[in-house]
Amino acid sequence: MKGFSPSHTPNKMSCTACHLGNNSAFEKEEAHQNMVVVPGNLSNVSKTCAKCHVGIDLRIKKSLMNTMSGIISVDKHVFGENKNLDSLFNIHHLKNTTKAESHLRNKCASCHLGNEKIHPNPITQKSRGGGCLACHLNYSDKAKIAHQKYYDSDKVNLTTIHPSISLKITDNHCFGCHSRSGRIATNYEGWHETIYKDTLYGNLNFRVLEDKRVFSKQTDDIHHNKGLSCIDCHDTYDVMGDGNIYAHQEQAVKISCRDCHFNKAPKTALFANLEEADKRILRLRQKDTTQQYILTKKGRVMYQVIKKETEYQLITKLSNQNFTLSKPSEFCTQNTHKNINCSTCHTTWSPQCISCHTKFNPNEEGYDLLDKSWVLGKWEEKGNLFRSRFPTLGVISEKDKKNIQSFAIGMNLHLQKKPKGKTEFHRFFAPISAHTVNKKGADCKTCHLNPATIGYGEGELILQKNGSFTFINKYKKDKDGLPKDAWIPLLKENKSGKATRKNARPFNITEQKKILRVGACLTCHKDNSKVAKSLIKNYAEVLKNCSSQCILPNF
Repeated sequence: MKGFSPSHTPNKMSCTACHLGNNSAFEKEEAHQNMVVVPGNLSNVSKTCAKCHVGIDLRIKKSLMNTMSGIISVDKHVFGENKNLDSLFNIHHLKNTTKAESHLRNKCASCHLGNEKIHPNPITQKSRGGGCLACHLNYSDKAKIAHQKYYDSDKVNLTTIHPSISLKITDNHCFGCHSRSGRIATNYEGWHETIYKDTLYGNLNFRVLEDKRVFSKQTDDIHHNKGLSCIDCHDTYDVMGDGNIYAHQEQAVKISCRDCHFNKAPKTALFANLEEADKRILRLRQKDTTQQYILTKKGRVMYQVIKKETEYQLITKLSNQNFTLSKPSEFCTQNTHKNINCSTCHTTWSPQCISCHTKFNPNEEGYDLLDKSWVLGKWEEKGNLFRSRFPTLGVISEKDKKNIQSFAIGMNLHLQKKPKGKTEFHRFFAPISAHTVNKKGADCKTCHLNPATIGYGEGELILQKNGSFTFINKYKKDKDGLPKDAWIPLLKENKSGKATRKNARPFNITEQKKILRVGACLTCHKDNSKVAKSLIKNYAEVLKNCSSQCILPNF
C-alpha cells in the first residue's frame, strides 16, 4: 500500500489500528471479523482515531458540528415546541414525534459530523458527515483513479493506493455542509445562490454545483482573494470543539479579527508551556519548537503567526504563503464605533432569502436523513427570491456590553399547523457572519442612510423639509404590515420582528433616532467631508455650526 501520510505509514502503525479486525488470524473471514471499513465515524472513533488522539472523541461529540443544537432549538421554537432558544439538543437524540422533529430529520439532519460515512470515497460537494474523515481524508489523483477502477471492476481490481489522513484540510472539506443555510463557504469564494436552472455551464459569471444549484459571481472575501483557507482562521478548537457544550455557533467560535489585526503587542507563550495537543500539531506541521508563539485574546495558540523582527507575519497552513499582518485603522479604533464588530463594518454583502416556501405533504414519500430510510410524509422546500446586499444590523447583548452585529432574514413564516387551520405568522432575523470581508469597510451612509441596513427593508428613505423621515418600501407588505424584507417599522414600536437569539434584537426607537440624526447630515455632506469626520468626534459641536440650509431631524 502507498499513499499514506508520514504519520500513518504501515511502519508506524498497523492496518488494525484504524480498521480493527483480528491481526492474529491467518484466514480472511476470521481476520476481517469486526473490521471497520470506514474508521473515524463517530460511532467507532473511540476505538479507532481516539486510541492515539486521546480525548478527541469526547471533544468532537460535544461540538456544535456534531450536536446541531442551535439549529434544533430555533426550529423547535418556531414550531412552538420549545420556548427557550438556548436549550441544548443533540441531533442523535432527535425523535420523530413532532412536526419540528420531522422537518429536521427530513431537511436538515445530514449536515453533522455524526452522519455516518458508509462507503470509502473522496470528499465532494455533496459530502456530509464522516466524523474525523470529514476533514482529514484526502485522495490524491492516483488514489481517485485506483478507487474508481476498484468499483468499476465490481471490487475485483484491488487498489494499492490508500487515501491519506493528514492536516491538509482544504476548503473543499468544508464546502459540503457550509454551502447551505448561511452559505458561508460559497460566500467566502464569492458566489451567491440564484433561482436559475442548471443551463449556464461555461458562463464564467455563474457556477453550477454538483447538486445543480446555480450561483452568480460576487465579490469574494479578501482573505480568500489573498489565498487564505478556512483553517488559516479556524483552528482545532473552533472546529472540533473545546470540550464544552454550546447552544449557538457564535459561542463556540473563539477566533476574532483582532487576533491578527492588533495595534498592541499580543501575548505569547513558549512551546514548552503549551498544551500537549498544541505541541503535537506544531510538531506535525514541523514548526520551530524554540520560538514564542502568538496567543489569541482567548488564549489559544496561533500556529500560523510568527514574529519576525518588528513585524508579525502569517504563514498560510496549506500553501505556505507569507503575509505581514496589518493593524486596524485609526477610524476602526475610535470610541464612537467601539461597539461595532470588525466584520460588521467590513462585510461586503450577505445572502438575503426573502421568500422561501416550505410545506408538508403527508401523502408523498420523504427521506429520513437520520435513519437513512424512506418514510411516508415529505417536506417540500422552494425558494423564489434570493438577494445579496449589505446585511441588516442589530444588537446582541453580552453581559453589560452591547454589540452591533450583522443579521439576515431568518424566516418570514406563515405557519399552518393543520389543514385549513389558523395560520400563524413569524418574522425572525438571525445573526450572520457572512464571510465576505473587504479591506475598506462600509461608508457612513451604508449604516446611517440605508433603510435595509437599519432594518426597514429595501426602498427609499427620504428626509423631508420639515425634518421628518419617510420610507417608500420596495417589497410588498406581509401579514404584520411590514415589508417582506423588513425587521422593524420606521420609528414605531416593533411588535413582530424577532431574533433567533434571546439576547439579540433590532434597533429600538432611541437607537434609530441616533442613527438617523447622523444620516440627516449625510444627505448633503459626503463621507470624506470635514463635517462628516467631525460628526464622529463630536456631534454636539457640529450642531452649533449648522447653517440655515441644514435640515435637522424632527422626531
